[in-house]
Amino acid sequence: MVEFSREKEMVFCIPAEKEKGIVRIAEKVAKDVETVAGCCPLVTGERGLYEQGILALSADKGEVSLWLEKQFPALAKVRGKREVYGFFLADRPVLGIENCLVIYGSDRLGTIYGLFHLSEILGVSPCHYWGDVKAPSYEKVFLCSTEDEEKLQNKEKQLCLSVPEQPRISKEPSVKYRGFFINDEWPCFGNWTFSHFGGFTAEMYDKVFEYLLRMKGNYLWPAMWTSSFLVDGPGMQSMELADSYGIYIGMSHHEPCMRSSEEWDMVKGEKYGRDWSYLSNREGLLEYWKDGLLRSRGHHVFPTIGMRGERDSKMMGEASVADNIRVLKDILTDQRTLIRESLQEEEEIPQLFAVYKEVEDYYFGDNQAEGLEHFEELEGVTLLLCEDNFGNMRALPKEEERSRKGGFGMYYHLDYHGGPVSYEWVASVPLTKIWEQMTEAYAYGVRELWIVNVGDLKFQEYPLNYFMEMAYDFDTWGSAHPESPKAYTEKWIQQQFGPETSPEERNSIKNVVEEYIRLNHLRRPESCSSEVYHPVHYREGSRMRRRCEELEETNERLREALKGRSCEAAYYSMVYYPAAASANLLQMHLYAGFNHLYARQGKAIANLMGEKMEQCIERDEALAQEMAAFAEGKWAGMEMALHIGFTNWNSEDWRYPVRHVLRLPQTPRLVVSRWDEEAHFTNQYFPTPLVIEDFLEENSKEVGLEIANGGQGEICWEIKETCDWLLFSEKEGKTALQDCVLLTVDREKLSGEEKTCTFYVVAGEEKVPVCVRAKREELPALPGHTAISRKGIFAIDAVNYAEKKAGDYKGEAAEYGLLTDFGKYGSGMKVFPVTAAFDGDLHAPSLTYELWSRRAGKGRLRLFTSPANPLVYGGELRVGVSCNAGEIQRLVLTDSRYKGGDNDCAAWERAVLNQEHVAEMEISLQEGLNRITVYAGEAGIVLERLVVLEGDAEMEDSYLGTEK
Repeated sequence: MVEFSREKEMVFCIPAEKEKGIVRIAEKVAKDVETVAGCCPLVTGERGLYEQGILALSADKGEVSLWLEKQFPALAKVRGKREVYGFFLADRPVLGIENCLVIYGSDRLGTIYGLFHLSEILGVSPCHYWGDVKAPSYEKVFLCSTEDEEKLQNKEKQLCLSVPEQPRISKEPSVKYRGFFINDEWPCFGNWTFSHFGGFTAEMYDKVFEYLLRMKGNYLWPAMWTSSFLVDGPGMQSMELADSYGIYIGMSHHEPCMRSSEEWDMVKGEKYGRDWSYLSNREGLLEYWKDGLLRSRGHHVFPTIGMRGERDSKMMGEASVADNIRVLKDILTDQRTLIRESLQEEEEIPQLFAVYKEVEDYYFGDNQAEGLEHFEELEGVTLLLCEDNFGNMRALPKEEERSRKGGFGMYYHLDYHGGPVSYEWVASVPLTKIWEQMTEAYAYGVRELWIVNVGDLKFQEYPLNYFMEMAYDFDTWGSAHPESPKAYTEKWIQQQFGPETSPEERNSIKNVVEEYIRLNHLRRPESCSSEVYHPVHYREGSRMRRRCEELEETNERLREALKGRSCEAAYYSMVYYPAAASANLLQMHLYAGFNHLYARQGKAIANLMGEKMEQCIERDEALAQEMAAFAEGKWAGMEMALHIGFTNWNSEDWRYPVRHVLRLPQTPRLVVSRWDEEAHFTNQYFPTPLVIEDFLEENSKEVGLEIANGGQGEICWEIKETCDWLLFSEKEGKTALQDCVLLTVDREKLSGEEKTCTFYVVAGEEKVPVCVRAKREELPALPGHTAISRKGIFAIDAVNYAEKKAGDYKGEAAEYGLLTDFGKYGSGMKVFPVTAAFDGDLHAPSLTYELWSRRAGKGRLRLFTSPANPLVYGGELRVGVSCNAGEIQRLVLTDSRYKGGDNDCAAWERAVLNQEHVAEMEISLQEGLNRITVYAGEAGIVLERLVVLEGDAEMEDSYLGTEK
């Protein structure tokens, strides 16, 4: 048994020379122990006689390692593995330590992961610095066997942790290289690090490296907008620090041969030439790259090869694909020669070629030129594939490629600066999206490297932690576990807030963190505006306001409840601020939308909506100032991201919503409208009635009537001349702004014949007629999944199918599976295995939907899917559709002109902004029951919703569409 307390001396023994990185990590873990138990173990390389302590050792340390394996044979399983550790309480003295916790790594990183495993079981979160998570505190902490635990477990203010007495051997990581990219780092990260660390220095990067290692990562792309990692340490200090930890440093997709983008501007001139052009300045660039490689010799580097233009642009502008391929072949050949000559360790130096944006065209080639796909100089190089910058996979490896030497990597985004509109503020990618896309990449053989763009790093803790956990342990969090996002969220909240929160509070935290990211993903904050969510159609504006209000209420309640607890700061830092700011920002746009509509309707409430919009703008600024002041300014700078009203990918033309101010008449004025339509009605000499026909259909339950004041003062209103079958929530009232009356019908008093009731909304001398038509509709008994139209529109979520059939893919069953809490409409259906593709025919997996039509005739089917890209280069996305057992037709979601990630492709831009593809086809409906069957086509598509329009029915303008 090992005891951590002020009463017991404790030692960290690191009996190996030149292990500076392990010693540094041991010192950090010693600080963790001090935080939790009040004592700080002595870190030493000297062996001696100690009553108790921790031995940390790597398997490549000669005689000491061999002795340890001889004493504990199970440790031999560690040797030869990558980044694996053994962790156990020795049942006998070890190297002079009487009661010894042994941490035995297969290599440097394995030992470091084992050390941080101790921190984690003590309750120290990987987010302890970046997320302000305070570890629990005890008077004593015991590491003990199960037998000892039973004796100690009920003591107050102490923690007893059960540790095995035989070596517990950790797993090898699922993905070989796992890390993140600090990018788009101005104004936030840049201002923060200059004000706190004097720049992009080694002191700052030590915080980044520690975070990476606590998440069991091993790979980093450093910040690059205005910094040079190998210069700013100062000098090579940051690189040397990474070396000591065993971390591999790479450069981004457009920074070849370990040269930061910014370095070129610093050194170009007489020695290297001035042109970033391989055609006009080949010798200068080769010398420049050679010097970068020589500087990197002996360090843990992962050079990028290839070339793009300056500032992350196309290498040769609008030159042909063939010309680009020809030049890239020369560049790659020369660069690999430089690596062989300069690093002299080619077999041990991993290399990266990024198939990013237009480079995908050069990789696959066209009918004029063979691409780089089989170019011999790429043998053994890791091919870094990239999604479309908005989280949707592009072309993935074909089956015969998946075992290629060098393997494949994936560059994923939680943050992006670029077209059509950037998203860089706070988290906006749900875990369900990460799971759906990264399990797809893994299934296609992308297992060598995962790198994720985290922008400023701050405010991305939750999705980043999940991404890194999945990369490390895919077996636990990957394809076999569709519930992975939910399970991980619960684990993450327990890890950050568990010791001091109740199950009810943790569930509320879960609701807050999931909902704010869900809202941000529906429409990224930067690309949101008053024009996105319609204020009244399908009551979209009110539905979204209600979600924001519920989010705010829960968030504020939690903040108040957690005050004074040790988890208060963590909640504010990782959840409260981004959730409060996100809900407030969305409400600003919603209030602006109401302000504009109500102004057009001439309602006094327009001015109130305008005031609320202004209050949201002020609150946005106040929240940022509060964040800057939080924890004595610890994160000052991180709040500076512009996030309101972008009109393109850059921020120069951002704008606040326009506020309309009405100069109201001096006396009250009656304005009447429906709660879900723009049309408004006022007192007229020749009155036009507001006609309501919803109650002609049995499944229409209520209609809201808005009675508003269009002037100053208060309007006194009442409803007159009603009929006995029409019911009102209120029949009179007084308002300075707007009241809402709910209309329902007593269907027992209706018959199959249409009835009409005209009543009047009266205010003094003003009155507006309202004509309601209704009848009793006898619907047949139908299964619960059968859709019935409202106003000629059927809306069916993909999950509400009547029948599901499996298909066969290479002798293996393939079928649609459910994705919960996914996409724009809350769920989706996707074919598994995700590598299965079909021709949309009778042998493909299928889903059948049933709908009951009141009449026969032509209809239009609209299919709504995820904004997926073809997973085959140059391919299309299609499904098969059959109506009422008729011929299967091909419905094209994206045609051959569609290019994911290409800003010249308007269809792609529309898809990633709106978070969906929409395709339409004509169908024939029969009176009564209809069956629509969707047959799977290309892989990667998530089916989310079907909408059928009868006859000439049209959907109202909206973002989310009709309610189910």
